[in-house]
Amino acid sequence: MIHPSLPRAEKVGVAQIRMRKAEHSTAVLGSFVAADKLLKAWAAARDCKECEFEIRYLDGYRLSGRYPMWQRNPARQSLGAHVRRHLAGTPDRFLDRYEIEDFGEP
Repeated sequence: MIHPSLPRAEKVGVAQIRMRKAEHSTAVLGSFVAADKLLKAWAAARDCKECEFEIRYLDGYRLSGRYPMWQRNPARQSLGAHVRRHLAGTPDRFLDRYEIEDFGEP
């Protein structure tokens, strides 16, 4: 349990998010909000099934993977939620140390 009077350690922030859609487009972004907006636009185009992403953090750590574009509602795209689903419960406690949204959780 975290003592209420002790400050939480600050999470490592995002330096850059690189996204690539099949052989068509590559985007370099600075936030999860921008990544989600791009994912919504790409999902609405319905011209690919997934895209690749790489998140580079301020300490140099890199996280990469593939994001599926098959969400039920193309307007609901969230790179942060995708990362959270796949890393929840990992032994290295990645989600406790690194930002996966633009604002840290309280």
